[in-house]
Amino acid sequence: MSLWGGKMIVYTEVTYFINALLLFLSFEILAFLCNIRMTKKEILKYILTFNISVILTYIDLFDGFLILYYLILCLFYFKKQAYIFYPIFIFIYISMLSFFDLCVDGMIVFQEVLIVEGFNISSLFTIVIIALIAFYFYIYYCSLLLESKNDYVDIFIGNKQYRGFIDNGNKVYYKGYPLIFFNKNVLDKYKIIDRIQIHTALKEDTIEIIEIEEMIVNHQTIHHLYVGLIEELEYDCILSPKLMGGIL
Repeated sequence: MSLWGGKMIVYTEVTYFINALLLFLSFEILAFLCNIRMTKKEILKYILTFNISVILTYIDLFDGFLILYYLILCLFYFKKQAYIFYPIFIFIYISMLSFFDLCVDGMIVFQEVLIVEGFNISSLFTIVIIALIAFYFYIYYCSLLLESKNDYVDIFIGNKQYRGFIDNGNKVYYKGYPLIFFNKNVLDKYKIIDRIQIHTALKEDTIEIIEIEEMIVNHQTIHHLYVGLIEELEYDCILSPKLMGGIL
């Protein structure tokens, strides 16, 4: 498919593919900077919903529309952690757009989308370079996931020390915040504020929710944490990888 605007030919298929690679690379870099564990399905879901470059080549919306659209998606996907992820993602994405716009001929930025004008050796070379960088980061990212399977951290609540485990599979939220699980038998008495149902690999269980005012994780102080109490827990505590935006 091609769009004609005077003498300008825009290949929307190539434009969509390049912007998909840019988003792929942006989310990988975001994962590195914020220490977020993203599955293949999550990254694919983000790329498909964030990439609306084809629509924007047909419809000239107001300036900054894509920035607003990304904000809405970040609020939907990351909830109350969006205040950490969104500005970092935008900085990465805009930086790469500016770099390719300045350094590569035949590409322009329109509506915060990298558009390929025509299709030539320069465009093909750019696609290859972006793809190689993205796949390199993906391979490195996968190696980090393998190394991080035994992520143990020291936790302090008051003067008491506990041993915590960062579980990549812990994606439970409570009121928009990542939920931490604690062994019910190792904690002192706390006031129960709620009860919720969670689905585990074996069964559906009802757990009690408490709020801890202050916890120190890896020498970083975190305030107002929601904690789920579980009796049969192998560790003292199971943390969410997205706690503090993943910056642990």
